[in-house]
Amino acid sequence: MDATQLRRLKPELNCFLDRYLPLFGRAENQPHACRFVQGLLAGGERRNVENIAEVVNGGVVRTMQKFIAQGIWDDTLVLAELRRHVAENLGDEDAVLNFDETGFPKKGTKSVGVKRQYAGTMGRIDNCQIGVFANYCSRHGHTLVDRRLFLPEEWAMDAERRDASGVPAAVVFRTKPALAAEMIQDAVAAGIPFRWVGGDSVYGDSPTFVQMIRALGKWYVLDSSADAHVWTQVPRLRPVQKNGRHPGRPRKLPKATRKPIAVVEAVAALPASAWRRVTVAEGSQGPRIYEYAELQVWFSEDRCPAGESERLLVRRSVGQTADVKYQRSNAPSNIPITRLAAVSGCRWTVEQDFQAGKGECGLDEYETRGWIGWHHHTALSLLAMFFLELQRVRIGKKIPADDGPRGTCRTCAPARRSVLGRTRNPRLVALAPAAK
Repeated sequence: MDATQLRRLKPELNCFLDRYLPLFGRAENQPHACRFVQGLLAGGERRNVENIAEVVNGGVVRTMQKFIAQGIWDDTLVLAELRRHVAENLGDEDAVLNFDETGFPKKGTKSVGVKRQYAGTMGRIDNCQIGVFANYCSRHGHTLVDRRLFLPEEWAMDAERRDASGVPAAVVFRTKPALAAEMIQDAVAAGIPFRWVGGDSVYGDSPTFVQMIRALGKWYVLDSSADAHVWTQVPRLRPVQKNGRHPGRPRKLPKATRKPIAVVEAVAALPASAWRRVTVAEGSQGPRIYEYAELQVWFSEDRCPAGESERLLVRRSVGQTADVKYQRSNAPSNIPITRLAAVSGCRWTVEQDFQAGKGECGLDEYETRGWIGWHHHTALSLLAMFFLELQRVRIGKKIPADDGPRGTCRTCAPARRSVLGRTRNPRLVALAPAAK
């Protein structure tokens, strides 16, 4: 978004931020929040604190650095309000909550959570931080609604590094599926409407993650690795009895009488008639078509059969070299495979949100090393992203350069009116002359 577009959208932006400003604590924090979100949206070479302070009038580098890195305001309250706002504007009972992680390349060893680790968005192992994000996708639109910083185990166990980067004492090591599970529980507790959960095999191969989703009464379409194991018939279990080697010590879990087989082996037995072509979505170069097959299986979870059967979906690309993906779903059998394919297909919106967040809202352009700074910066970036999504919903997929405010915006709280643009409004934040 350039300076001209941003100036024309100031009434909508002020209206959008009105509901969030009381959550930033002290009165002096509120103009900092306005300036920072405006700076994230204003573009430029790099949207760090120094550049934002130069672009937006009234921005003082030192005070804005303190607002991000040490400011006394709770980013969890801001994101809780964001999720309520998303539910009001994009909410749909049939929506999908998708989970994926993205990497933030960093140099050195001081940035919180940094290490050499694999980042899917980077496609390689590199020195980086990893954030696990939740994407809300409905027929009305999509945006990122929550995030967690992945803290590697060696970081979680290193008291010196924790203290230096300000990691709270209550934070312990959590796997990526465990972080995603926390975000699902927060969404359910807040009453965010959704029916489906999506994610790659990092989440599909986690027994505790899928068990938690089932316990919440939600459905999922999750990737499964090719070496996951399943039973293709109802597994029979040996009765739990005392262990002969250790009298008096009973087996903790019943075991199946037959061993499970690999997903690849189960799929290899499918006849040619089991496959059907399904249009997943409309892509930029036409419809995206895949071949799908499915069978009923019982997944092995911690080497024991899952309590209920699931649908194993196999998706392969149409072409000479077939790219095969395996997915699992607990959706009832009366839900057509076309719907499951569509739910899986909406995961591309996560990648789109990562691109928008990093390209348009400075999601990865922070220069703070600490725990607080990372969470404050990303929370404000998510606010900026949602504002852009609301504008796209309001006036189309792109914000044309000649588009000005028209009528009442969807972002406004019902009881408030935007007054941005009047000379007496203290929250009016003008662009610095250098940015015009």
